Amino acid sequence: MENTSNTYSKLKAFFLIMAKLKVLIIALAIFNINYGFAQIRPAQSPQIPMPMQPYGQNQVSIINTDSIVVITDNLTDKRRLIKNVFLQQNTTSLQCDLAIVNNLTNTVEAFGHVKIIQADTVTITGDTAFYYGNSRQAKVTGKVTLNDNTIKLTTRKLDYDLNTHIAYYNKNGRIDDKKSILTSREGYYDTVSKIFMFYHNVSIVDESSTVKTDSLRYSTLSKEAFFIAPTKIYSKTDTLLVKAGVYNTLTKISNFYGRSVVRTEDYQLTADTVYYDTPTEIGILKGNAEMISKKDSVILTGNLGKYYGKQGLSIMCNRALMRAINDHDTLLLTADTLVSYENKIDKIRKLYAYKKVTIFRNDLQGRCDSLGYNLADSTISFFQKPILWANGSQLEADSITLQLVNNKVKTIYLRTKSFVITEDSVKNYNQVKGRKITSYMDENSKIKRVNVEGNGESIYYATNEKNTVIGMNRVDCSKMNINFVDNKVKRIAFIGNPNASLTPPHEITIEKKELIGFKWRSNEKPTREATILGRITSTLSNPIIAKETGKNIAVDNEKLPFTKKVLKKGNKRVKN
Repeated sequence: MENTSNTYSKLKAFFLIMAKLKVLIIALAIFNINYGFAQIRPAQSPQIPMPMQPYGQNQVSIINTDSIVVITDNLTDKRRLIKNVFLQQNTTSLQCDLAIVNNLTNTVEAFGHVKIIQADTVTITGDTAFYYGNSRQAKVTGKVTLNDNTIKLTTRKLDYDLNTHIAYYNKNGRIDDKKSILTSREGYYDTVSKIFMFYHNVSIVDESSTVKTDSLRYSTLSKEAFFIAPTKIYSKTDTLLVKAGVYNTLTKISNFYGRSVVRTEDYQLTADTVYYDTPTEIGILKGNAEMISKKDSVILTGNLGKYYGKQGLSIMCNRALMRAINDHDTLLLTADTLVSYENKIDKIRKLYAYKKVTIFRNDLQGRCDSLGYNLADSTISFFQKPILWANGSQLEADSITLQLVNNKVKTIYLRTKSFVITEDSVKNYNQVKGRKITSYMDENSKIKRVNVEGNGESIYYATNEKNTVIGMNRVDCSKMNINFVDNKVKRIAFIGNPNASLTPPHEITIEKKELIGFKWRSNEKPTREATILGRITSTLSNPIIAKETGKNIAVDNEKLPFTKKVLKKGNKRVKN
């Protein structure tokens, strides 16, 4: 019995000692966890979320990772997360292969297949990222993309502010916007308003046009590009040079401000304000407007112009002026309204002028109320009280048509109430009247022969070798042909029964010197200065104009000065 009691006591003491050792081991383990240095511990289960104890309301939280390494000391509280990393802050999530989370600074360094998603609207991917949780800003580098279900932005370095929803890059960026590709060296993008601001080497390229500029504002919603710097727009049919304005990349409608230029295959359009619709080839020019027909060397200027390219129609009004330029002389034409029309079938261009028409060349001047000019056969028709002056001759009729050959006046046709007056060297006025008169001009655009058909009347002065008047002839005849030399009657032929009389010099009276309707109107004859004055409303931007005016001016339309005006209105297509 004694031995059994001793054995029982020993076993009891042994188990008591083992229990105390177990408590001691557990205490030591707890002590090491709370006060030890840099302990490495693999996660027990990668499928179980490992939430981080939050420091504040906006603290970045760890949602998932395959492996976690805790790094703590007096100055650091970090977590090293390895594989399948998923972090979250409010509605923003961050995924990557490797992340270092600093709980003290609330920052994240992310590496490998980085993806940042903000409220399921903006997705940013890259190779590496640095995320500032307190300020909610991200810096992403590598092969960076931003996608907001509207556009895709690609660059090498991107800064994104989750508060303002603005992305910024300065290492060259490319934006894929459905049918357009936009590139620039630097840019800002507001993911809420969907507005881009591009700077330096900006371009927009689609299948039908290319835009080149240095600064640009672009809406991914309306597809409108707002220009704030000199810009070029190229297409298959035209080239546009603009200082400021708006261009719709879908409709190809433009509204430009500042001196702007539109160049088509046959025309150049310039004005202070330009509306241009590329598909319909409709242009509206306001302020110092200028249209240049390259093929015909014709320039129209005024304060308001309308261009309909597909219809071959151009209209210029409000101080309208036309210049038809050639090597010999320049024809100047002014009117309230000028209309140019080209037949698309036979390619014949005609010009029409309406109200207060004035025409000027060195060898020909004229006035009327309406005019038609056929550039194909070089005929000009004058209507409504027309009057012409040609090197000492004055011609009037109900309608007048003149024919140009090699840009020189060769024939003038007068119809109904025709009246021709020539002034000779001693200030006498030779006069011819009739129903129809055809006047033929010499090489110096002086009258050399006049044919009269119907109700012919004439007064001409006979002179001797000393150029002294020896008498005045008055002849009435149905038809007559009169030859002139230096505005003097050289020979006259009468067809029919003429009624002729000769009046000696001393019997010539004022009543006898003039046919009914005679009026010498040389004071109304246009001059070059009076014709151009107040009509040149545009800067001399074309070398042809500079040559015509004798001024040494050559302006490169592609070097347009900067303007701060930016169009804020939308575009509306003009109905044809």
